[in-house]
Amino acid sequence: MALALRFAEAMAVAPSQVEARARASGQTAGARSTLQGKAPALGAAAVLMLMFVGATLPTPLYVIYGDELHFSQLTLTLIYSVYFAAAMATAFFLGRISDEIGRRVAIFAAVAISMAATLVFIFSHSIPMLFLGRLLSGLGIPLAAGAGTAWVAELCENHCTSASLSAGATLAGLGLGPLIAGLLAQYMPEPLVLPFAVLLLLGLAAAIITWLLPETIEHPIRQWSRLTMHPRVGVPRSILGAFAAPAVTAFSTFSLLGFYSALAPSLLQGSLHVESHAIGGAAVFELYAIATLVLVSTQGLAARTAMLSGLALLLPSLGLIVAALELHSLPILLTGAGVGGAAVALGYRGSLQLVNEIAPDNRRAELVSTYLMFCYAGVSLPVIGIGLLVVEETPDIANEAFAAVIAAFALLAIFVDLRRARR
Repeated sequence: MALALRFAEAMAVAPSQVEARARASGQTAGARSTLQGKAPALGAAAVLMLMFVGATLPTPLYVIYGDELHFSQLTLTLIYSVYFAAAMATAFFLGRISDEIGRRVAIFAAVAISMAATLVFIFSHSIPMLFLGRLLSGLGIPLAAGAGTAWVAELCENHCTSASLSAGATLAGLGLGPLIAGLLAQYMPEPLVLPFAVLLLLGLAAAIITWLLPETIEHPIRQWSRLTMHPRVGVPRSILGAFAAPAVTAFSTFSLLGFYSALAPSLLQGSLHVESHAIGGAAVFELYAIATLVLVSTQGLAARTAMLSGLALLLPSLGLIVAALELHSLPILLTGAGVGGAAVALGYRGSLQLVNEIAPDNRRAELVSTYLMFCYAGVSLPVIGIGLLVVEETPDIANEAFAAVIAAFALLAIFVDLRRARR
């Protein structure tokens, strides 16, 4: 079973609002910001990409950890659950903190926590250390997601660019994680050290880029006593109806990612007898690579059309992945991953762009974090559920059951959107 976390995307503002933010940012950043034009938005997207590499980098390494530490499938499921719980807690309690302390400070905190998690992995020689590493990752990366996606939105010149740029950076980072780890683990020494050493360097690069970017919060809070640390995750009542279909789309779309991440390694090793860590990482990378390409090539597609197209493609993708398990076919698996990548790109970008259009400017990070919680739940619950069901049932029954559940949520999202459109 592998980890794959895909997070959320930017909440765009109108051009006039972006220009006002940019003027204010130029006053607060001063000489520190040397970036001009679209470069700040590209820089913020690069930070997202570098941070999200750490979310999936352990994916092909858990096979090695399992062999060395002799833990079961249930233990790996619990490790994944710790990440999920930490991510949900971060979104729940700290979802809006970058609206108060500023984007840059929040990103710095996220980088520090993520680098601490990386150091834990480097010196990890026990199961409790793995739990601690994933716990810290679950605290740091979602914090960067909430602040970074809002930052990209505020630095972009229009919401379409914001949606595509942020989603592309997120998917690219998530795809690069297992690819880098798989290649280093297969062809370089110290497979459980070198990938994380590279991740440390990427964290330093993210911190440097963050330092160069202009702050978009005009009056960030610098006194801890003034921070509102109580949970602020939710959706304003006035936009609750419009938020429903994108939220269900997020859950079902990211469920496909979690489902594929749980299924691909077991199919490669158990049914196809593929032991290469590089191939395992590349199989996960394929889905994200195709998703990124589809996202770039369909920027002109209307948000609602993209969302519904992604939901429709989820159904054949799930069918192909389950068929690959039953037929023990690598080509069918890769085909299903390709269709799934297109579904993820369209559903992800479309649903988030719709949220972009309804997001209140003063609650952007809060709404981003609410959306993130649907993403975390979607990407995590299938992996956790399959791991628990396998203990009681056969893998085939577990996989088919969760494929059916994901398909049902996709159909539910389509129904909710069509019903709202009729109104």
